[in-house]
Amino acid sequence: MVGASMPERKIEELPGVGPATAEKLRDAGYTDLMAIAVESPKVLAEVCEIGESTAAKIISSAKQAADVGGFETGDLVLERRKNIHKLTSCSKALDDLMGGGFETQAIAEFFGEFGSGKCVSADTPVLYESDDSVQVKTAEDVFSDLERERYPTEYDGGEILPVSKARVLGLVEGRIIPVSPSHMYRERVEEVVELSTNGGRSITLSRIHRLPVIRKGKIDWTPAGAIVAGERIVAVKENYGDLRESFGGEIGLSIDMVRSVRSVPYDDYIYDFIVPRGHTFVGGNMPTVLHNTQICFQLAVNATMPHEKGGLEGEVIMIDTENTFRPERIVQISSALDLDPIETLQRIHVARAFNSHHQMLLVEKAMELAHDKPVRLMIVDSLTAHFRAEYIGRGALAERQQSLNKHMHDLLRFSDLNNAVIAVTNQVAAKPDAFFGDPTRPIGGHIVGHTATFRIYLRKSKGGKRIARLIDSPNLPEAEAVITVSEEGIRD
Repeated sequence: MVGASMPERKIEELPGVGPATAEKLRDAGYTDLMAIAVESPKVLAEVCEIGESTAAKIISSAKQAADVGGFETGDLVLERRKNIHKLTSCSKALDDLMGGGFETQAIAEFFGEFGSGKCVSADTPVLYESDDSVQVKTAEDVFSDLERERYPTEYDGGEILPVSKARVLGLVEGRIIPVSPSHMYRERVEEVVELSTNGGRSITLSRIHRLPVIRKGKIDWTPAGAIVAGERIVAVKENYGDLRESFGGEIGLSIDMVRSVRSVPYDDYIYDFIVPRGHTFVGGNMPTVLHNTQICFQLAVNATMPHEKGGLEGEVIMIDTENTFRPERIVQISSALDLDPIETLQRIHVARAFNSHHQMLLVEKAMELAHDKPVRLMIVDSLTAHFRAEYIGRGALAERQQSLNKHMHDLLRFSDLNNAVIAVTNQVAAKPDAFFGDPTRPIGGHIVGHTATFRIYLRKSKGGKRIARLIDSPNLPEAEAVITVSEEGIRD
């Protein structure tokens, strides 16, 4: 454990703390004097169900008893930083961007990406709700409707438009439900894939657009270019007429078999909805589920590797807020590195967070797990999804930011105490007054911006590549690295 050393003294020895109060403190996660000393009286009083004046006295006593640290010279800080380790990403370019890898005792925030290249052809029908009217329109027509409200912004070889007060259908946690896209993107390409099924479906989309393929009884999101005839994909049972009538109601899923897949020339725009929740939308001549974080999976596998291979020789905790963890992906990445997939999975501890309070509580649970296991990486995917959904409107902004601030500092404290890397993904939104340049901004404002040690913006590039831009760091210059995401994981 890395952190301030504290004297061996029990909580019960603090003035005013009896056995009952000590038990309340421990049940609330305050297991040492330092945790009490740095807490606020108001929070301590609420979680331990004691008076605020009593909490203030306990905190004052804890500050005197605990080693809360003092000032030290820069050379001592430099010496202490020799304990910091670097975690490889399996991409030399990205590792170089991060000064040799992702360092422990720090938070790395990933946000993006727009225009990921997972797009459908201009004539692809899409079920789309706007102004309380549910319609089936082509992707091209939907984009044209949005253009009437605002000019598109040039974005990395394509164009992007914000979407407001509109919904599409998406696959979220095994159910088809209405979801709100944040943007719509288009770019011009020269080649696409035509996929047809025995059920009569015909879809034209980019080679890397993923579809839900059934393999070994589970859904495997597979690039269209890698799907072969005879494979089964998840589809929507109802037709568009039924879906228009029951938009938001119970919708069934079915299975359809792929009849053919072929590459064809194409000289037109392809389109994509950016859907933060679920990353999917329903479209195609017959309703089909179309997919829209990979670096975190790669880091999770790498953290279990030995130090000489760029790993941290530790365990991994993942707080999953959007049901994005896929053990099949871990198997693919670990197999590519000649690691035992089962042993790797046994060292990754996953917990679903169902709301923001649960998400914050799981960090406290992670502290308990770290007492017994060498946790060297914690992933939060996504950091702000629950906060964004639960605290709506400007009236709730202050409360949201206060909760988010506490959550971020809890994560930072975990990284310090356990010499661990914290990797968080973040959602993005459009800045309404950004008429020039990239309109995307990460959610969380200055609270997340100032607390995250490193901020990495991921965006699409040509040829299936991704650009990782380091936009904030305490010691590294702003720069970019080009990476690829393949079945094997992250590579140069």
